[in-house]
Amino acid sequence: MADCERKQIKQEQIKAALSNQYPVSKECEIQLLKYSENLTYLIEDGQKRYVLRLYRPGYHKKEEQIGELLWIKQLKQDTQLKTADVIPGRDGELIQKIAVQDTRDQLDGALFEFLPGKNLSGMTGESLYHYMKEIGKITALLHNHAISWEKSGSIGRFTWNFEDLVGAKARWGDYSEMNALTPFQKKAYDNAVWMIKRRLERYGKGKDRYGLIHSDLNINNILVNGEELYVLDFDDCGYGWFLYDLATSVLEYFDEVQERCMKALLEGYGQYRKLSEKDLEELETFLVLRKIVRVGWIATHADNDTVKKVDPDYYEKTAQMAARYYEKNRQ
Repeated sequence: MADCERKQIKQEQIKAALSNQYPVSKECEIQLLKYSENLTYLIEDGQKRYVLRLYRPGYHKKEEQIGELLWIKQLKQDTQLKTADVIPGRDGELIQKIAVQDTRDQLDGALFEFLPGKNLSGMTGESLYHYMKEIGKITALLHNHAISWEKSGSIGRFTWNFEDLVGAKARWGDYSEMNALTPFQKKAYDNAVWMIKRRLERYGKGKDRYGLIHSDLNINNILVNGEELYVLDFDDCGYGWFLYDLATSVLEYFDEVQERCMKALLEGYGQYRKLSEKDLEELETFLVLRKIVRVGWIATHADNDTVKKVDPDYYEKTAQMAARYYEKNRQ
């Protein structure tokens, strides 16, 4: 099913499928929350609310879908981290086939409990830095669990290695396909990526720095409800560098705001997990890497809701940051 067809899915079709496969009535209300890699809907059934994810066809294998949900279940069992529980279908399975067009067209779906709150988008000042510290704590707990959980190395998830991030066949897209880049921006990205590859080869994939990560801990995937923070959307979790998660949390920010956010993140992170001097030396590598990865994603997701919210200055600011990084490390 093409993306244009996914956008045209009728809500009545989803209602019918839901009532057949989940304990949800045909009279439920449904609202599209987000059109991104997946389609995400709010389901209101009387006093109960859920979130339905319809997976993008071909993005995940079945074992990868199950692997994500298994980690969520294990996190809820083993830690105090708060995230949305997965609601099994009537047959007990976590992944359901949702008929959305006719009997020949089905999308894999997963139903989650609804969690109240708002994300950090638009938040500024001391409130932002306060919550960044809390996100640092959450990130450390996620990484500690990934290291200690005996199954974390064997669940069916993909990798976030260099080639997966910014290689010629990058999973989220090749940044060089962004036609709007100026010659300066393109060269700055190219130089930085060359340097990043060299440094990551030296940094390596020891168990203290590489493992199961969330990989999308951006401000839109953290819900704030009073002093409670919820982690959402493990859809892109996989095997990568732990520092990548920290870099993702400051993806939206630059300059002084980024520095203060990262300082707060590290303060919170350090309460539960200590970073080595080598880790800290490579923090800038992951900051630049994550911002360039986003450019590749934007280049190949032009019709996505999230792309429309990107600050036009993002590409230039990222290029300037990439150029400084390259010059600093080429010495």
